[in-house]
Amino acid sequence: MSIKAVFFDIDGTLMSHKHGNIPEDTRKALKALRERGIRIFTSTGRHILELEQLPTRDLEFDGYVLLNGQLCLDQRKEVLCGFPIDEYDIQQVLPLFEKRELPIAFVEKDRIYINFIDERVKQAQKAISSELPELGEYHPGNRIYLVNVFSGRDEAYGVLHQMPNCKLTWWTEYGTDIVPKSGGKVTGMRQILEAHKIRPEEIIAFGDGENDVEMMEFSGIGVAMGNGEDYVKERADYVTDDVDAGGILHALQHFGILE
Repeated sequence: MSIKAVFFDIDGTLMSHKHGNIPEDTRKALKALRERGIRIFTSTGRHILELEQLPTRDLEFDGYVLLNGQLCLDQRKEVLCGFPIDEYDIQQVLPLFEKRELPIAFVEKDRIYINFIDERVKQAQKAISSELPELGEYHPGNRIYLVNVFSGRDEAYGVLHQMPNCKLTWWTEYGTDIVPKSGGKVTGMRQILEAHKIRPEEIIAFGDGENDVEMMEFSGIGVAMGNGEDYVKERADYVTDDVDAGGILHALQHFGILE
């Protein structure tokens, strides 16, 4: 079965936070994939606004799975599909957001905003080479696609307890994303694949974090980065090198997708 598409996580996979860039060998690999007619997509917890502020801004993708699958864009960055959090859950968590006991960010289609910023938020954003989110207020009726909670696991599960239709997906030691129970990267990937008439067994996916495991197991080939978490490596079909040591290119060569 030939590979027709590649899905990439961003942080720690395409992008090195050690150097704050996309390694040159990774850029060349992406270019080579497109030249061979293989489609490339993101599959990330990031918002398109963030991707346009990072070194990913000049990369061209055939589509975008964003916000851990809750929002998908086509090649022109127009909405392909979206899966907002149930309004009941937002109303349940809103008092926590307004009381400012924990740093909580709400993510809408065109906006990311947080209730307050503490040292944990600063550390989290620094770890992913990103600016601090803007301070903001929730406007009733606005659709929220993802909720960021900057806390430890016990506190995060306390927030989740208020949101019965949701689940946690961890992306850093500093915090977690909350998405609908039916959500996740695979939810968005299915929409992309259907639009392009590609089957799961015809794709390879790269990731490094806990929120990448589902998509790696869903794909024909799941690759864990050498700098990834042990939990992820144990569930991958193949463990490649570090993002800064040619990991993307080496895996594509290993499977004969690139020379």
